[in-house]
Amino acid sequence: MSQANALQQWVARLLAATMVVVSILSASAQAAMIPTQKMLSDADRESTRAQVLAVLDQQQARDTLLSLGVDPADVEQRVAEMTADELQAFSTQVEEMQAGGSVVGFVVLVFVILIVLDLLGTTNIFPAIKPVNNQ
Repeated sequence: MSQANALQQWVARLLAATMVVVSILSASAQAAMIPTQKMLSDADRESTRAQVLAVLDQQQARDTLLSLGVDPADVEQRVAEMTADELQAFSTQVEEMQAGGSVVGFVVLVFVILIVLDLLGTTNIFPAIKPVNNQ
């Protein structure tokens, strides 16, 4: 009987130690409330980004960008990196231009934005343009 009790105690201690180790090493799930406004702003940002990229995917826009020496992939990358405020302002300008149907105007806007970003040192798409702070 004492061997059975000793074995039972040993197994109980082993199981207790295993439970302690597993509970210490297990990752606890973190949950938090997400404000509705944040969810809506994330959804708005993604829909705005998709809208701007859809305009950039038009063949006339791509042709105009290429004729200006701008790689459309660079423009798409920059749009993907824009903040919500930048996207909203950009989208508003795109909507105003689309009302007139001017893809060329849109491409000129993208071109001007890229030049400003090069001047600020944010991008380096045009090697001839030196950032303002490096002169």
